[in-house]
Amino acid sequence: MANDTGKNDTYTLFMGALDVSNRALETVRDKPVLSDILELMEKQASGRKFGVAVYGDDPATPHDYFTVRVQNHMIQLVSHGKDAPDIDWKVSEDYLRDVNENPDSYVDNPLKLDLDWLRHRLSDAA
Repeated sequence: MANDTGKNDTYTLFMGALDVSNRALETVRDKPVLSDILELMEKQASGRKFGVAVYGDDPATPHDYFTVRVQNHMIQLVSHGKDAPDIDWKVSEDYLRDVNENPDSYVDNPLKLDLDWLRHRLSDAA
C-alpha cells in the first residue's frame, strides 16, 4: 500500500514540477539567447519521447517512471510508467518537492530548472 501512495505522490509532484517548468520557460520565451535555445529545443526535440526516472535517495534505484515530450513549446506528459526506451532524466523527489513548494523561485529564475538532461539530448542530436 505504501508503494501505491508513493507513486500517487510522485505523480502529483511530477505534474506540479512540469507545470512550474512550463510556466518558467514561458517567461523566457522572448529573451535573447534563451529564446534561441527554446527554438532549438522545439526543433530538435519536438515529438520525441524522453524517459524520466524518479528516485528517493539513490539515482541507481528509481521507483517511478514517466515519459515526456517537447511539443508546442512545452514539456508534456506522454505516459506514467516506463514507456520510453532510454532514461534521459534522473530526478530526485527532493527536487520535485522543492519545485512544487517554491514555484515562484523557479518561474522568476528559470536557470534553476534541471534541464541538463534535455541539453545533453539536444547536443547528441545536433
